[in-house]
Amino acid sequence: MPSMIDHDDETAIQRGARGRRVSANRWLRLFTLLASRRYVVRGDSMRPTLEPGQHLLVARVLTETGPSRGDLVVVRDPRASGRRDLKRVVGLPGEEVHILDGTLLVDEVALEESYLGGLPSSVGLGDRGWTVGQDEYFLLGDNRSRSTDSREHGPVNEDLIIGRAWFRYWPLSRWGRVS
Repeated sequence: MPSMIDHDDETAIQRGARGRRVSANRWLRLFTLLASRRYVVRGDSMRPTLEPGQHLLVARVLTETGPSRGDLVVVRDPRASGRRDLKRVVGLPGEEVHILDGTLLVDEVALEESYLGGLPSSVGLGDRGWTVGQDEYFLLGDNRSRSTDSREHGPVNEDLIIGRAWFRYWPLSRWGRVS
């Protein structure tokens, strides 16, 4: 089984009388693993990145700065339906997000989305825009034609984000980090 914990010599600290080096980064990764929750992908909104039936680990602990652009996050449905959704962060606090003639723009720059696997960044033509508030994120599904996301209900408050998906453990043939 490949190691999920990288060794970082710069953050290594001394441990015990034997002088074995243990990376602070390893402790953080171990904590993340233990603090993670398991989720199963349902629906098509994250294809081609994730398929229905795949199993993920989701870190409940986010960094002080919150999610980063491109992170996959589990979020409580902002319409208060009790659902939990898996979406990708495309807009960060304070940014302007526009969909112009099928192109996703963040602060007037086209966002490169290699994870879409050739799918269009947006379905349809037109011009729609949103301002992302200071404690909000703009979230989209990768399969834009099959996703209900921030295009429908606007930016999502940070308090609704449960955690960041970081590892796929099933099926074994797709085992590894998710991005």
